[in-house]
Amino acid sequence: MGKMKEEFLNNREQEIIQEVIDAFMDDDYQLEEYYASLKPEDDCCGNNCHCEGESPTQEEVDKNWNDWWDSLSEMDKEKLYNEQKEAEEYFNNNEDKINDVKGPNNQYGV
Repeated sequence: MGKMKEEFLNNREQEIIQEVIDAFMDDDYQLEEYYASLKPEDDCCGNNCHCEGESPTQEEVDKNWNDWWDSLSEMDKEKLYNEQKEAEEYFNNNEDKINDVKGPNNQYGV
């Protein structure tokens, strides 16, 4: 290979590496900007929202769940109940076929 061609390929390789680094840094910057846009403007954004590192209390979790449950119609509640019963029946009837629960080597006592 000629020296010019070798020099060209080395330069092009360095350019490609730099382009990849720039693209990564641009993606990283855009991701940080996106995360920043999701954060609330003030230190704390309200009653049902928690600042970073702050966990909700059990009362708040219960209240949110109860609010969600109360917002459902009787038809939605019945549908959820029926789906749960179907899932339980499926699991109970196919328990020997489901390897994820007991593991694929359960038959060998492992």
